[in-house]
Amino acid sequence: MNIFVFCLGLAIGFFWFNTLYAGISIALFLLFLFRIIFKSNDILVFREWCLLLYTLNYLVSPLMVYDLPQESVVYGMKIPAGDYFELALPGFFCFWIGMYLIPNKLFKLKYTLINKVASVNKEYLKRLLIVSFLLNFFSNYLPGELSYFVYLFSLVRFVCAFSLYSIDTRLWYWPTFVLVFDLFSSMLRGMYHDIIMWIIFFAIFYVYFSKPALGLKIAGFASLIFLVLFIQVLKGRYRGEVWYGSESASLSTITNISSEIATENVILSDDNYYSSLNRGNQAWIFASTIDNMNRNRNFQSLDVVGKYFEAALLPRFLAPNKIKSGDKSIFNEFSGHQINEDTSMGLGIFADGYIAFGSFGVYLFGFGLGLLFSVVFKIVEKWSQISPFFGLLLLPILNYAVRPDCELQTTLNQIIKGLFLFGFFVHFTKLRFTLEPIFESRLIKSLGK
Repeated sequence: MNIFVFCLGLAIGFFWFNTLYAGISIALFLLFLFRIIFKSNDILVFREWCLLLYTLNYLVSPLMVYDLPQESVVYGMKIPAGDYFELALPGFFCFWIGMYLIPNKLFKLKYTLINKVASVNKEYLKRLLIVSFLLNFFSNYLPGELSYFVYLFSLVRFVCAFSLYSIDTRLWYWPTFVLVFDLFSSMLRGMYHDIIMWIIFFAIFYVYFSKPALGLKIAGFASLIFLVLFIQVLKGRYRGEVWYGSESASLSTITNISSEIATENVILSDDNYYSSLNRGNQAWIFASTIDNMNRNRNFQSLDVVGKYFEAALLPRFLAPNKIKSGDKSIFNEFSGHQINEDTSMGLGIFADGYIAFGSFGVYLFGFGLGLLFSVVFKIVEKWSQISPFFGLLLLPILNYAVRPDCELQTTLNQIIKGLFLFGFFVHFTKLRFTLEPIFESRLIKSLGK
């Protein structure tokens, strides 16, 4: 069936856009979408979701942008389509291969068969959820890197909420409370990426755990698309009125703007489609970086990546001059664009690869990031042999890293610090998550087969 879907996408893309690279791009998009919809009852489709994101950002969105009228394009592609896809497609395939290179059973854990063994954790998970929920409020008031560690650990609230639901579906109000609260908090701040990702993560977990009918999954997928389009409109207007206008950051402001959006029927408009397409086109940064580097020939080898690793591995007292999170100097130097500190844009893995070694760097860095994800999957799989709920720690470790617009510095920082922090968490709490550690370990291993 996978081959049929791929061939169908290949035919649609080729006849619609009249190029082979378009056919391959559409085929990949349909393949991952098909697996998410039809295979999500059998596996946690985390990898498929990640690959779908990269397909949308680096293959499908630029394909659409190249086909749009120039007046509808906000962020234009600075190199010809053929030149772009000759780099992007092999880079994507390298990323895909790296992600699947190390076999693991993390995405097939049988949560439903071990509830009796795990139910002893219910009260502990509730307490841990409350503590991590409160830590989220204090993280911004702590100094330096301590703030980041506390913020990272506060993401355990989502893991606890999902775990409570898997122990007893009557505890559905825990994930609902956490997700709704974070959704409204995100709305007040005008920053939505995090909570949308966590809603999607819960949807992936819910489908795998509850195994709903196909119709419900399709309805949920359509609702998610509608939510993203709605937020795209809300975000622009809310930021305009609160950040640059005179309105206060409040639920009443959100309610008023939402009412206006509902009456104007702009969610499914062409303008919102073009805006969402432009926002989801990480490829324009990649293409601009290629154009800029080809003109300047200022390739960096591993110098920039060395700065990223320095920032991720060394505390500031050992590396006082290391780059800060959100620093725009590297983006401004190599992308061919100038942005200020209030604008959030990242180069992305393929642009970083091109900065290092040109075309070869795109393939090398794509494969390297996929392999890094694969290593993380394997480490978390080892944790999940203690308890399947430790397998959900994959989500806070990679919730930023799976985003195609994430800076490589941020990706390395979160993965390295996340493995360190949650590795300690697993070590010091593992006895709380088993009634009989040896028995449960053997049970989980047998369930993963």
